[in-house]
Amino acid sequence: MGYLEFILNNIFFVLLEGATLLILFLIIMDRLSFLQTYWMESLFFIICYLILHQLVSNLDRLPLTLFYFIYCILALAYLTKTSLYSSILANIIAFIIYEAIEVAVSLPVLCFMGCSVPDIKNDSLLLMKTMFIIRPIQIIITLLLTRFHIMPRLFRNKLHKKSNSSVTYYMLIVFFMAVYFIYMFRHVDDIAVLLTSGILFLTVILLSFLDKKERIKLVDIENKFILQEEYSRNMERIVDAVRKEKHDFKNHISTLIALCSMPEAGAYAADKVKAYAQKLAKNEDLSGLHFYNTGNKYLDGLLSVKNNLAISKGIHFEVNVETTLEMISVDDVDLTSIVGNILDNAFDAVLMNPPEKKKIVSLLIFSEGNKCFISISNNGSEIPEKHKKHIFDYKYSTKEKAEGKRGYGLYIVKELVSRNKGEISFHSNEFETEFFVAFQNKADNKSSQKH
Repeated sequence: MGYLEFILNNIFFVLLEGATLLILFLIIMDRLSFLQTYWMESLFFIICYLILHQLVSNLDRLPLTLFYFIYCILALAYLTKTSLYSSILANIIAFIIYEAIEVAVSLPVLCFMGCSVPDIKNDSLLLMKTMFIIRPIQIIITLLLTRFHIMPRLFRNKLHKKSNSSVTYYMLIVFFMAVYFIYMFRHVDDIAVLLTSGILFLTVILLSFLDKKERIKLVDIENKFILQEEYSRNMERIVDAVRKEKHDFKNHISTLIALCSMPEAGAYAADKVKAYAQKLAKNEDLSGLHFYNTGNKYLDGLLSVKNNLAISKGIHFEVNVETTLEMISVDDVDLTSIVGNILDNAFDAVLMNPPEKKKIVSLLIFSEGNKCFISISNNGSEIPEKHKKHIFDYKYSTKEKAEGKRGYGLYIVKELVSRNKGEISFHSNEFETEFFVAFQNKADNKSSQKH
């Protein structure tokens, strides 16, 4: 092997590979500025990648991709201060993209040159020539793919969440299948065998995605059953409240009849009846039974139950529906979870009020422009400034509770609002804390999708 060939094959192209994997990782994590800010750490990663290559390159019969993969996970998690979970998932995506492009470029080049991977591995001059063709094309395609900024948004919004474990599972399956296919690609001479294996590989991936789609349908059906079950429980509570109301109503009627039958003078009896009736009028909502018409029957049931809970805890719960919710296309399960979680937080907040301060929670539904808003406010304590920017973070809580008990509610709310293409914001001062949830109306959703 010549000196130039050694330098290019074992140093230059390896450094280029390490740099490309680093850039792919940073693009996926939406942290490309890391290269400029921490250029020494970036250089250290690439040099260590080269050293690793020199150490394991002789272990040709092992799947070397796994060695590089493990190194990238650990090194990039440490250098970029990224969680191990995010590093694993981002590196899976980076390696799949890198290797897929390499194979897609290499196959036609090898066919054109009439050789296989084992051939070029045994001929350093041939390896150098093919790398001079493959690497520039591979880098150009990689850069073109990353210019669309799809991966950072997809990774941030969908993939990196631990709650989305099924996506991680499928990504791992695809990755290990890719490692196996790359291993075959580097050791099998027959191009036809490689093409056949590639088709089978893509077929398995397609079937995996179809299976994922069917699983999503099953989850949707399960969620609907859960919603119906919750709705049934809410209806049972309302029916119980109606029975109690009926029982109390009978008692009141019996009392009025007894007052009318009193042997005293008619005027005195009439005054008694009138006084009792006025007392009933003042306490007409004593049982707390309220029916709402928000345009969503599941939310109506939830609000009725929350109203009863508010009365039992001495909370003044106000609901004002200026416009109904028929015009928004939001999943029923998600909608009840969003409103339920914010109301639970509002109830918790006002229960911390001192005894002399009234406990008030308000819910308002209204339209403005092409959006429907759900406003939930409370007169609890102001959220401190240090908590405001973290209020929607995973497992973050302003309450002093045991870890694992708090910090999921508003994180879940944010995720559900985003999933339904909505927006959520809040403001908090010494007088009130108010959360705004906004969803586009159906007509506007359709028009925006067309454009």
